[in-house]
Amino acid sequence: MAVEELNNLYLSLLSNIKKKWQFWSSSVAPKGIYLFGGVGRGKTMLMDLFFTECPEGNKQRLHFHDFMAMAHNLINEARKANSEDPIETAAKRIIQNGKIVCFDEMEVRDIADAMIISRLFAFLWQQGMVLIATSNRHPDELYKNGLHRDRFIPFLTELKSKMRIIDIKEGDDFRKQILAGFDGWMFPFNQKVNTKLSKLFSQLLQDRPPQGEIIKSSGREIKLAKTGGDIAFVHFDELCRTALAAGDFLIIADRFKGLIMSDVPILGDGQRDAARRFMWLVDALYDRGRFLVVGAAVEREKIYVGEDWQFEFSRTLSRLTQMSRYHLP
Repeated sequence: MAVEELNNLYLSLLSNIKKKWQFWSSSVAPKGIYLFGGVGRGKTMLMDLFFTECPEGNKQRLHFHDFMAMAHNLINEARKANSEDPIETAAKRIIQNGKIVCFDEMEVRDIADAMIISRLFAFLWQQGMVLIATSNRHPDELYKNGLHRDRFIPFLTELKSKMRIIDIKEGDDFRKQILAGFDGWMFPFNQKVNTKLSKLFSQLLQDRPPQGEIIKSSGREIKLAKTGGDIAFVHFDELCRTALAAGDFLIIADRFKGLIMSDVPILGDGQRDAARRFMWLVDALYDRGRFLVVGAAVEREKIYVGEDWQFEFSRTLSRLTQMSRYHLP
């Protein structure tokens, strides 16, 4: 059903594109599609297939977190420029990148996001935006129990009138099928293990080519060399020998369903900062229910040999052990 709805929208958009968007306004723009359901059901794959097939030009695809970060930046720029309505100005800038907008993982947790979304999206829809979004939640569950949620309700009403809501029914998480049999901790790290990790990454990406990505966090840029969909393949140094704070790892955990990490070294007191960041990363992934596959120098129980974080690392070790159970058949 989801494929049929996406194909119908695709054909409708092609018709508009051939007419050079001349009559594509809010009153005639076709309804978008909101795909929701649990993890691993193929929502991102379907959206990416749709996005890839749409002709180049007038389309944009973003992770929802990245979209909101961009929106906040544009609104702040507009305020500094004394714009009469900064949110409308930001919406006009956003829509210039394409009227077909594809969001992955629509999720509203931040009150700052919730307070601007209603007006921002109203302006975007007025300018003919057609939205295709994926989410783990039904629209009515977005920002549930959030502060001042009553101000968020008009957006939900508008969203349900502008989009077809499609439930991707429960089924096996394809990631679990791929990860079955993989221990979440492989050692000692060498070329053979690295090859296994690379093969796993390729399978999780369903053989799509990886790409680099920049995640913005509190004015910083977190650069990742290999990402694809909602998976990232990182070297230990990319995240743990970079000046990142605990909040940055939460943003990473919000962005990705799981990480594959290579070349985790033995961590002693000389690696104090790197060990602390590794603990933050594990905590963030664990709290968000994400997975982590690691290629390390030694077994889990021997990876930390320092004194500074010995007490704290006992919790990290427990969490690493629990997270590895995700990979068992």
